Amino acid sequence: MKEIAIIDYGAGNIASIINSLEYLGRKVKILKEAPDTHYSHIILPGVGSFGKLSDNLKTLNFDKYIIENLKKGSFLFGICVGMQLLFEKSEESPGKSGLGILEGNFEKILPFKNKFLPLPHVGFSKINNINVKLFENIQSEAYFYFIHSYYLKKEPRNTNYCTSEYGEKFVSFIEKDNIYASQFHPEKSHKTGLKLIENFLKL
Repeated sequence: MKEIAIIDYGAGNIASIINSLEYLGRKVKILKEAPDTHYSHIILPGVGSFGKLSDNLKTLNFDKYIIENLKKGSFLFGICVGMQLLFEKSEESPGKSGLGILEGNFEKILPFKNKFLPLPHVGFSKINNINVKLFENIQSEAYFYFIHSYYLKKEPRNTNYCTSEYGEKFVSFIEKDNIYASQFHPEKSHKTGLKLIENFLKL
């Protein structure tokens, strides 16, 4: 039986994700602390500071909970800072570490280097799909909604991924084993985003 949980660890935008899931006819459990219960599908949202949210994850024991559930076969979807926290570090919070489940570090977008682009990167941008199975029945150059100032420029080894551009090319989606993560917000990306969430829930 599929059971869906959202990790509530102080990140913003949880309400939008709940609304998306309810629109798709799914019931969801909100986790405010790490339970003993195993869930088939876990969503790690992220609107906020990398360092603060990393501390919150660890204080609430969600770091161990996520790793244990991945080992049990749960499917994990990290969104925005929720994606960044699956990696090792971010320039946003020197001295703070992510979960280190995936290899890589996030760098600040350099607007003066990239034609004086405004920060944060806000709005719809194109996704270039490179062999990502979760994008089934989604066009290869679909548009999704972004709001971020840090990005992953180098794709991790042994992963499927998508790229986008904001001055420079960066990794906007990662797929590895039972881990899925997007720099963009599918819950704010209209019908295309809902389709991606639906595809995740079908796993």
